[in-house]
Order: sequence, then structure tokens, then C-alpha cells
Amino acid sequence: MNTNRSSGLIERLAWRLLGVSWALINVTILMFLGGVVQGRFFKITTKEEKAELEAARNRYWSLDREPLPGFRHSFCTLRNGLKLHYVVNDRGVEQVKNVAVFLHGFPDSFLLWRHLLTEETLQNYLLIAVDLPGYGGSDSLSTYDANQVLETVTEFILAMRAQYLKEEHKFIIVSHDWGGLIAARLASEANQLADRFVIAAAVIPQHAYSNAVTKYISALQMLHTYFQRPWKNFSLLKNAYRTVKPILSQIRRSFYVFCFNLPYPLPTVFTTFGSFWFLNVVHKSELGLLKPDGQWEREMSVKEAADFLAMSAGPGTSQTTDVGGQYPEAVKRRLSDHGMSEKIRFYREGLFGGIWEKSIETVVALSEIPPSQFRFGSSSSDDLFDSGPPGKLKAPATILYGRNDVGFDRRLALDGISDSISGNSQVVFLDNSGHWLPYEKESRVVLKSIVEWALGDERSALKEKLASESVTLLVDQ
Repeated sequence: MNTNRSSGLIERLAWRLLGVSWALINVTILMFLGGVVQGRFFKITTKEEKAELEAARNRYWSLDREPLPGFRHSFCTLRNGLKLHYVVNDRGVEQVKNVAVFLHGFPDSFLLWRHLLTEETLQNYLLIAVDLPGYGGSDSLSTYDANQVLETVTEFILAMRAQYLKEEHKFIIVSHDWGGLIAARLASEANQLADRFVIAAAVIPQHAYSNAVTKYISALQMLHTYFQRPWKNFSLLKNAYRTVKPILSQIRRSFYVFCFNLPYPLPTVFTTFGSFWFLNVVHKSELGLLKPDGQWEREMSVKEAADFLAMSAGPGTSQTTDVGGQYPEAVKRRLSDHGMSEKIRFYREGLFGGIWEKSIETVVALSEIPPSQFRFGSSSSDDLFDSGPPGKLKAPATILYGRNDVGFDRRLALDGISDSISGNSQVVFLDNSGHWLPYEKESRVVLKSIVEWALGDERSALKEKLASESVTLLVDQ
């Protein structure tokens, strides 16, 4: 037993050392490219850039004006006193409507959804877009583990249900990136919260992890057999490489996650150096300026850069000091680094796979949600017998992946996914899309159609709504 324990410790230390080495290599290369080659170490913010950023922040974050046409700012105060900022189009609501809550990802805010929120065909529904804790205009958490983040988001969703959802109406959750990972965990562990979960550009955490572990163990077994008789089993070496290749691909794609997990202050230095060069790269990708050959189509205009920085950074000094100071004090404390030191904690503190021990208040509140009449074709047997693999989604879900998504390896994300979703769920594959589905032109149209369908009458087939050569329903069960 001691031998097994020692070998396990050595293996963990080896992986940790490899992870730190991989991160340091990437930090060194990227800081050289961004800081020296592209001259960002020597960049001085111009008066025009400062003026455009202030104008964008006033436009989107001033509490005395509409952040988007037809929307207003609001705050939800939780039991522990934390305040979450959200926007909602509830002005002049005279009739009961179906409700959608939108959860963004890294490094965004409610503004990730601005194109979708202002779609004319969705104005018949009540739309709520929240800033996740530590982002935008919302409060910070003491830790960003599964317990704190999932409890916070769940309490917010319960509050929105209590405030806006009426009997015989539908409630859905629409999510992207980290918001999608959170939504997947809620669909698995608190499925009563919504009638459908729309998850864009995110993996089901336990499913992807299980795929990675299975491939890793299989490759190790092949290598073990190969080294017993290497001169006769060369094909095993090639098979082991093919088996582990998706994991290597994911490690390459997740280089920034390794950088975020370096000892402080290295992650903060990496995310803020060169006038926030890393954010600038993310924003250019979000705008769709990255070409298939890895080159940039063009640079962002000053106005585009200011809009995206306002989206990620949240309110500025003038917005946090006006209108009675309604933004939480934590928002002011995040001003100096645009909140980057807070945002990266989602990657550091166990949210992806940590155990969620629900509070008594959450357990009671979830038990009081009546069975939904809108879960066409789904069954409650999963809840009763806890069937299926760990992390299986127990509510209807529509999952969207882009072929060109730089964040996830498709094999880890999608292999065997039909076993990890419930009845009346779909997996939609977009041939010409990448990671930023709420922003890319083609995927925006698809996402809008899916949200319309989910908020409307789901008894019509989704595939009829998505009649396009570049859209494939990989799973429709």
C-alpha cells in the first residue's frame, strides 16, 4: 500500500512539474512576442483610447441609463449580503412571459449577450443577463470553489424564478464558456432549476474528465505492454500515441489555464502585462479577427477595443461612484487590473470538478420547485435511481460546439456524450464556427433560433428550425 501511495505521489508531482514547466514556457514565449516583438511593453494608452473606454463604460455601466435598448440595470442581494448585478427587459411588462437567464464566461460580462438580448424576435420573452460573481458589476467571493460559486448562482436563479416566473410558464438557462460549465453542473446536480439548459462552447465537466482518464489509462497499458517486448510491439507505441493524442491536444489548447495556475504573482503579471495584451488577444478572437492560418485579419479599431475592454473590465471609477454607489465595494477594488486577478480564480480554486455540498436552504428550495410540464420526452427516473455516468445531465439540454473551437478537443468533449445527457436533448455541431458562439455571425443566428425554440413550443422539431448545411445534429434524443 505504501508503494502504491508513493508511486501515486510521484506521479502527481511529475504532472505538477510538467504543468509548471509548460506554463513557464508559454508565459516566456508570449511575453516576448507580445511585450517585445509587438512592443506592448512600451505601449502608452492614448487620450483617444482613454476617452473611448470612458464613453463605452458610460454607455453600458452607468446605472441611470439603459445598458441596452429596453433593458435596465438591477441588483439581487443574496442571503449573505452579496450583490449580483444583472440587466432585465421587464419595463412595461403587462403579461406573463417565459423567462431566460443568461450566464456568460471568461473574461466577459452580461454584454457578451448584447446581440442576442436585442434580437427583435426575443422581445416577447423576459430576458435576464447576470454578471457572474467576480465579473462585471457583481460582488466578489471569498473563494471560487464549487460550493461558493454554485451556491451563489443557484440562489440567484431561485430569486429570479420567484420574482419573474409565473405558473404554467417556462424557464430556461442559456450559457457560454464558464457559464456553460456552471450550467452543466446545475443540470446534473440541481436540474429542477430550469426546463432546458442551452450550453454553448463548454464541456460537461465529469464527462470530459472521464474521457481523458480512460484514454490516459489505456495509453499507459499499451506502453506497459510495449516495453515488455519493444522490438515486436512497435504498433502498440503508435496506438498509444493515437490514444493519448486528444489529451495532448487539450493540454496545448489549455496553455493559458496552466499559466493561470502558476504561483502568484505570475498569473496576474501574465494577464496584465503590456497594457493587457492577453485581453486584447482574447477580444480580437472574440470579434472573429483570427484567420484559419493563425494570422490576424486586422487590428481592432479604437472604438472596438474600448467596447470589448468595457465588456470585460466592467464599471469604471465614475460609474462606481455615481447614483448612490450601488455597485458593490468589491467592484471598486477590482478597478486597477480590470478584475483579472479575480476572474482567473475560476480556473484555480476547484470549480470545474470540486464537490458541491448544497446548503440546507438550497436543498429545501430545490425540493419545493414543482415538476415541470415542459420537459417533453424526459423522465424523472434518472433522479430517482441516479442512473447514468457521473455528472450526467438530468434535465433537457441543447449543447452547441463549433468545429473551430480553440478551447476544447472535440474527442474529449463529444465522444460518448449521448450517455451523459437526458432525454429530449440535442448536440448541435457548427461546421463554420469557433468558440465565441454568441458573437460569431453564423453561430449567433443558430443560437437565436435555439433560444426562440426553447422559449417557445418545443414540440416542433429543432432540426426543422436549424435547416442549414453547416449545422449538424450529432445527437437528437
